[in-house]
Amino acid sequence: MSASWWVGNLAAYSAQVALVVAMGGLAAAVLRLKQPRVMLAYWQALLAACLLLPLLEPWQPMGSAQVGGITMTTRAEAGVDSLASVFPLHAWVLLALVAGVGVGLLRLALGLARLSHCRRTALRIDALPDALREAQALIGVEPTFYFSDRVGSPVTFGWLNPGVIFPRWFERMEESHQRAIACHELLHVARRDWLLNLLEELILALFWFHPAVWWVARSIRLSREQVVDCEVVALTGARKPYLHALLEIAAAPRAMPVPAPLFLVESQLARRVALLAKEVRMSKPRLIASLVVALAVLVVAGWWAVRTFHLKAPAGIPSEVALAYGSAGAPGSDGTSTFMFLKVEGDIKGPVPISMPAPSYTPQAKKDKVQGAVVAAVAVDASGNVAGVKLTAVSLSRNLSDGLDENVMQTLRTWKFKPAMKKGKPVPVMVTVETTFRLF
Repeated sequence: MSASWWVGNLAAYSAQVALVVAMGGLAAAVLRLKQPRVMLAYWQALLAACLLLPLLEPWQPMGSAQVGGITMTTRAEAGVDSLASVFPLHAWVLLALVAGVGVGLLRLALGLARLSHCRRTALRIDALPDALREAQALIGVEPTFYFSDRVGSPVTFGWLNPGVIFPRWFERMEESHQRAIACHELLHVARRDWLLNLLEELILALFWFHPAVWWVARSIRLSREQVVDCEVVALTGARKPYLHALLEIAAAPRAMPVPAPLFLVESQLARRVALLAKEVRMSKPRLIASLVVALAVLVVAGWWAVRTFHLKAPAGIPSEVALAYGSAGAPGSDGTSTFMFLKVEGDIKGPVPISMPAPSYTPQAKKDKVQGAVVAAVAVDASGNVAGVKLTAVSLSRNLSDGLDENVMQTLRTWKFKPAMKKGKPVPVMVTVETTFRLF
């Protein structure tokens, strides 16, 4: 698999993702889906659909076609100058993409290390304030709480041993604000959002170059925060103190970048406050109908994407074009199998087989149990006829041919093709044919 194959497929897949995300986002906007729980599930389904698109792809071999019982696979190789052959563009693009993934994974690793260091140096809260104890009793989880000067916003992290780090100025907040913030963080712990956040970070590291994936991930995180916001207000009944807590944290210094759910992302503040300030409602029948339509749009968009932007499977023989007999009369009943290898320039469409009888064993060769391979170069003219055949390699057992080489040449001269085409005009090409003889 060459760099051009990887880059070509990645470009096609990126176009598929962009199309699905654009259609999915448009459907959500037109249908006015705003309920946080619904939107969180919808954006997660959209991201999952993007990741699963390759499973919907038929993965046809490059330039493949089937004629009769014969499968033809083509691989075009365009001529390049010496500089491009030493430093191919596709190789540089692929290298840049891989380097970007490496940087993203390194950034994630550094974030985890920074978070671990912050936890080790933070002050553990053993004597919990009343607000934290009340929040624990309300949510039903008991993570470890810390104070730290290294964070500007509450940070929740960990799975088996979850923890919550509060900035030091948290102690100076009103008790009602402390309770609201603590409930928010404890809900993240109860929902296991730490694991989902890490998974999203990994996806963003792999798709660092794709703005559509970043947009979907950002929408997921906004919806997740809105879900937790609504749950906090429903549990505490303190909408106004919670809004004041949001604004108070927004005025604090920025939080350090860590791979963990943050209480506040400033760019999302306006939308979170707007949702809390007014209650969003939609009747159940309308909600169900809207979801059905939205999911139908995703299905159609996925189907359209994989058929508009094709992914190509690697050819069976990557360095050349392979034409092999399928089920119609080959391999031969006497143990022969024939493969044709075709190498053409980038703008030439390979010849299409019309008649290709398989060379067969001669009686003497079968009697002497000769096995091996015969390779020949075949010139196909602009009419699709075989203009000439030349043996290039003979590898048979016991140094005997018993007429197999002559039989191969005679049979190849009878082959017939639809001619190769270049810019709509038939052109001659040279193909290589390998016939293998085996006794069963």
